[in-house]
Amino acid sequence: MKKVLLLFVLASLVFGLAACNRTRLKVYMPGEYIDSTLVRAFEKEYGVRVDIITFDSNESAIPQIKANVYDVIVPSDYAIEELVSEGLLEEIDWELITNLNVAEDLDPALLSILTGLKEQAGGFDLLKYGVPYFWGNVGILYNTETVALSFLEEQGWNALRHHEYDVMFYDSSRDSFMIALMDLYGGDVDINNPTQAQLNAAEAWLIAAKGPNTQFLTDEVLDDMLHPARHDMAVVYSGDAVYLMYENDQLGYYVPDSGTNVWVDAFVVPLNSSQRELAYAFINFMVSFDAMLDNTFEIAYTSPRADVIAEVIADGEYDIESYVIIIRENDQLFRYNTALKQQIEQAWARVRAA
Repeated sequence: MKKVLLLFVLASLVFGLAACNRTRLKVYMPGEYIDSTLVRAFEKEYGVRVDIITFDSNESAIPQIKANVYDVIVPSDYAIEELVSEGLLEEIDWELITNLNVAEDLDPALLSILTGLKEQAGGFDLLKYGVPYFWGNVGILYNTETVALSFLEEQGWNALRHHEYDVMFYDSSRDSFMIALMDLYGGDVDINNPTQAQLNAAEAWLIAAKGPNTQFLTDEVLDDMLHPARHDMAVVYSGDAVYLMYENDQLGYYVPDSGTNVWVDAFVVPLNSSQRELAYAFINFMVSFDAMLDNTFEIAYTSPRADVIAEVIADGEYDIESYVIIIRENDQLFRYNTALKQQIEQAWARVRAA
């Protein structure tokens, strides 16, 4: 019996050491943003260990990226632009991404907005540094039992300023000022380069929006809007809306016609990655049709792949009007702008304190 126990202990030690000695890939991304079964499948296929390290916002992630070593990162468009300006990312070697053909596989609407980003004055070529992972927009998730769609269509973003409703703003200076600017000026404002007068008006708009039932929260929306919904309206990202509407059939999602932010999250490879070859293998694995289909059904965010979107539409599991991203005339991507970022953060502090 002692010999059997000793052999068991030795075998456990050997197995443990083998696991410890496996090559490790460090992936830095938002929390609850990948199907864990896909991660395990990659680990099994390549005989490696994947460490998923999470962050809750691009703003909190960037200092960590500068101070630490990661192999793959999944930031948003404007954060990628900032990291490029800091000289922290390598250009994507698309020859190593065999499972995704940009021209053939990307959703045409996504490709169009990325092309526009590249070709605008002072443009940024996101596809030079990133491989699209998920994309979406910002809108209003609402309780259909307390808020009428006709009211939202009439009021747009201004619906959030009606104090008779319980309203949740996402605790994000960037998103909140985008909402105010779009409601005030629509297509007549560049959300990445507003005038001082426009910023002042947006700050006043946000202060006026604060009422006795107004809250500024973040990921709490995933709990607060499950059945029963605790808010009449909540500012959310489209993927969260799709998930919550699947869980609670009393919810709807509306994107005001005055315009919103369209965002793109992408895989990037830092210049200081210690596992470059494995990093590309991971990205290539995750952007295949099968992986992206599994991932989008698990996470509920919109895939960049047109064929995956078509499959989701055919399946009918998710609310298609919310899952399929339509680019409207006034919709804009965020750009990296240090001076504006500081201005907005200072103004947001005043809004929160008012």
